[in-house]
Amino acid sequence: MANFKLANASEVAQWSNDYAKEYVRDTPFSPYMSTRDDAVIRVKNDLTGQSGAVIHIPYIGRLTGAGVTGGAKLYDSEEQMPNYSCAVRATLRRNAVGIQESETFRTVLDVADAARYTLKNWSAERLRDDLIAASQSLVVKGGLDADNTYIEDTYLPFAASGAAANSFVTNNADRLLFGNANGNLVAGNMANSLLAVTAGMKLSAGVLNLAKTKAQLTTTLKINPIRVDSTAGREWFVLFVGPEGYADLAGDPTILAANKDARERGVGDNPIFLGGDLLYNGIIIRQVVEMPVVGTVGASSARVGHAVLCGANAMALSWAKKPEPRVQTFDYGHQNNCAIMEIRGQNKFSVAGVQTGMVSIFHAANAFA
Repeated sequence: MANFKLANASEVAQWSNDYAKEYVRDTPFSPYMSTRDDAVIRVKNDLTGQSGAVIHIPYIGRLTGAGVTGGAKLYDSEEQMPNYSCAVRATLRRNAVGIQESETFRTVLDVADAARYTLKNWSAERLRDDLIAASQSLVVKGGLDADNTYIEDTYLPFAASGAAANSFVTNNADRLLFGNANGNLVAGNMANSLLAVTAGMKLSAGVLNLAKTKAQLTTTLKINPIRVDSTAGREWFVLFVGPEGYADLAGDPTILAANKDARERGVGDNPIFLGGDLLYNGIIIRQVVEMPVVGTVGASSARVGHAVLCGANAMALSWAKKPEPRVQTFDYGHQNNCAIMEIRGQNKFSVAGVQTGMVSIFHAANAFA
């Protein structure tokens, strides 16, 4: 084997940055990730390099006071700015593959490049699955400390205990939709609310209109849309939905007509032919094939899906350490093992037990015949 040398630090750093960009780009959530304060998925890089590090992302609430008019005195009438924080706990994630000797390997990055495709796919799938789990998680209210300051929320998987699920329903009643009507929600009871969803309550144009209206009517911790072009007044929400719900929406006559008649014609441009995102009433409909269903928990064991209609500050994603390649050689250089490691965390954005950027939609998700 040729002489094997270490790459310099700048080369490794560049490799890590490129790897991170590539694998993030390969997830269905990537167009909606940004460091902007109004991103659907807000990204923060706090490169402490420590597993278990808690990264705090600020959340500024809206002002609700009337202010003053005319010559009225403003001094002593200032409004306290609602200032909260969302905590993201970063966790070590890693995997490795084995590669046999090759004369093309000159540095550790040559070995890393040989494993890049396989490891990158693994990283992308893990990030995708972690964001899906975060979007469907239950928010556990943090309470108040001795100074009457909010303690940051924590999160549980959706399948957690009934008590946590019931508290989640209580705290988020204005941003949960069960089936096709607001009246299906049973106050403080997740299981009974899910039982109200029948096999006929599929996603439709009407359900999306209702979910969007719920988002727009939130007041305290308001769900804000994504403002793509404020001068033109264009505002968007993004629906992340599994394959069952997406199929129902794609076949909905109102949504089908909107995408057929109001978008680019032709096989090369229209999503009716190509697949991909649908558009309807200021909502981008994005299929995430891997989004799981809740289960057969609806009326008469109806299969229930869990979609999320997202505005700004729906989720948070943080890195304490960017992906870094590690190489070990064995058997006198014949066997090269390449690992990738990173320290990353993600969760919903929430304050005082309330998810700040999304409406959760529980809909019929009938199995494909």
